[in-house]
Amino acid sequence: MSHKLRTNLILLITIGLLAVVVWWSQPAPIIPLSQLLPQQITRITISGPSRESINMTLSGDQWLVEDRPGLSSRIKQLLEICQTPSLNHFPAPAELNQFGLDRPDLVLQLNQEQFLFGITDPINGWRYILHRGEVHLIGNGFQHHLIAPIEAWQENPDA
Repeated sequence: MSHKLRTNLILLITIGLLAVVVWWSQPAPIIPLSQLLPQQITRITISGPSRESINMTLSGDQWLVEDRPGLSSRIKQLLEICQTPSLNHFPAPAELNQFGLDRPDLVLQLNQEQFLFGITDPINGWRYILHRGEVHLIGNGFQHHLIAPIEAWQENPDA
């Protein structure tokens, strides 16, 4: 076997081994917060001990917020929460106070699924969510929607 052929064969084997190592070292895919899809949602309720509940329902292709036309663009942004990545998750422990989930400030209900919002993780700034017996950590990009007053959800609040 010639020197060039041997060198090329060693290079080919090395590249093949590196490809296998890279393929095996890929991280596991990030799961969504819920299996619920935004287009499946027909009812939304935002509630909490320090706020009035806001109820939204889909009637045909129009969202109604307390029987008034809703801002569809804003509601569609909120619906994306069900598919937001769960950056970390673990079974809910008996003591939820360390996550602010023992008495959550906000509860979001999408159809029959309930999402309890806790505090933010002090290291990453991710929000603790309790959903179906698991604590999830998600990006904190939905909080401003959830604390908005009812007028922010309605198309013409003053009409």
